Amino acid sequence: MKSWNSWAMKDTDLANAAPEVALVLAAGLGLRLRLENNIPKPLVRVLGLTLAERVVCILEAAGVRRFFVTLGHEAETVRAHFSDIARRRGVAVDFVEAEDWERGNGASTLAAKGRTGDAPFFLVMSDHLFDPGIARALADDPPAPGEICLAVDRGKDGIFDLDDVTRVRIDGGRIQAIEKSLDDWDAGDTGIMLCTSGLFEGLERAAARNMHGLSDGLRELAGEGRARTVDVTGMPWLDVDTPEALREAERRLMRDQGRKTRDGPVARHLNRPVSRWLSRYLVRTTVTPNQVSLASWILSCVAAGLMALGGYPALAAGGVLAQLASIIDGCDGEIARLKYSQSKFGGWFDAVLDRYADAFLLFGLMWHEFASTGAYLPLLLGFAAIVGSFLNSYTADKYDGLMAQRLQGAPYFRLGRDVRVFVIFLGAILNQALVTLGVVALVMNVEVVRRIVVCRRADAK
Repeated sequence: MKSWNSWAMKDTDLANAAPEVALVLAAGLGLRLRLENNIPKPLVRVLGLTLAERVVCILEAAGVRRFFVTLGHEAETVRAHFSDIARRRGVAVDFVEAEDWERGNGASTLAAKGRTGDAPFFLVMSDHLFDPGIARALADDPPAPGEICLAVDRGKDGIFDLDDVTRVRIDGGRIQAIEKSLDDWDAGDTGIMLCTSGLFEGLERAAARNMHGLSDGLRELAGEGRARTVDVTGMPWLDVDTPEALREAERRLMRDQGRKTRDGPVARHLNRPVSRWLSRYLVRTTVTPNQVSLASWILSCVAAGLMALGGYPALAAGGVLAQLASIIDGCDGEIARLKYSQSKFGGWFDAVLDRYADAFLLFGLMWHEFASTGAYLPLLLGFAAIVGSFLNSYTADKYDGLMAQRLQGAPYFRLGRDVRVFVIFLGAILNQALVTLGVVALVMNVEVVRRIVVCRRADAK
C-alpha cells in the first residue's frame, strides 16, 4: 500500500492532468463525530488541520483550483472557515446553498446543478481523506459524456469500517448495485468520483421517487450503464465520520512520517520514532517548520560550545545536545508535510542551517582535542571531517535522485547527516574526540567517493 505521506506532497504530473474543479459536500450534520467534538464536522481537526482544509489541500495537490462547497448545517460557520482556507491557500471557493440538505447528500449535490460547468469535476465528501493518486487514477480514465466514474476499493481487508462502507457490485467495470446492505459485493465505495452533468440527471430521477441519497442517483445511472468504476485498491483513503476513524486517521498520518525514503539508518530507526512523537504535539500548535529548524540549529550551536569548553562533562553534555538537535531537525519536515506548509525556502533554509551546525559541531570537537593536547593531528582530522561532511551533503541530491529513480521509493543504503551526528554523540559520550574526528573524516570522504563511483556507473549505462 502506498504511504499516506503522499497526502502531504505536491504531484506536478498529477496537477497537469487532473480536472480543475471539485464539488465538496459539507452540508451534513455529521452527528457521530459531532457528539464528541461539538463543532461542525468539516471543522474537526486532524493533527493541526481541519478535515475541510485537508480535503482542500489534497485536491489542490491533485491540480484542483476551484472549489464548490455545499452548505447546510451551521452554514455560516462552515462558509467562514472555507473562506479563510481560500484566502490562506490561494484557491477559489464558491458556495452552494443546499436548502434541502436534511433530506440526504443527494439533495445537497443536486443543489449544485448548473454550477460546475461542462467539464468533468471531482465530487468528494468533506470528511474523506485520501491519496491524491486516487484523483489521478480517475483523471487517467475519465467518464464519457453523461457518465460518472466512482473510485472503488476491492481490498476488503484494508477497509477501516467494513460494516459501514457503502458496498458496490461490479460487472465489467460498471456498477450493477450500490448500497450499504449488499450481501454479494465486490468493492467498497471510497466516496471519490469524477462526474459529468449526467450525475444530476440521476439525482433528479431519484428525487422524483422521493429518494435523496447520492447512492440513489448512482443506482439510476447504473441502470442505464452510465456508472463506471475505477479500481484504486491499495491507495489509502478513510471516511472520518466517527471518533475511532479520527484516531485512525491520526495514527496513519503519523505512522507514514517514518517512511521518508531519504532517511539514513540512524534517522530511520532512532531519530524518526522520537521526532514523530514530538511532531504529534507540535503540529497542534502555531510553531512553524522554520522555527523548528532554527531551534535545532541553536541547540547544535550550544552543543558545539559545550564541547569546545574542555573537560569530559561538557563534552558529554555537548554530544547529548547534538543528538537531541538531530532528532528535532526531523520535526520541521514532518510538520511541513502534515500541515501542507512545504516551501522551497523552508527546505533551503533548513539545509543552510544544517551545514553551519555540522561545521560548528566538528570544530567544537576539534578544538576540544587540540586544547587538551596541543597536537596538530586534531586540526588535520577536523579539517578533513568538515570537508568530507560538506561534500557528503553537496552530493546528496544527485545520489538520492538516482537511487530513488532506480529503487522507486524503496529504502537504500545512505550515510548522511544522521550518521555523522550520531558518531559525534557516541564519541563525546565515550570521551574519544580524536577517534571520532578520524572516523567522521574517513567515513564521510569514503562515502563521497562511493557516490561518485555509483553515479558515474549509472551515467555510463
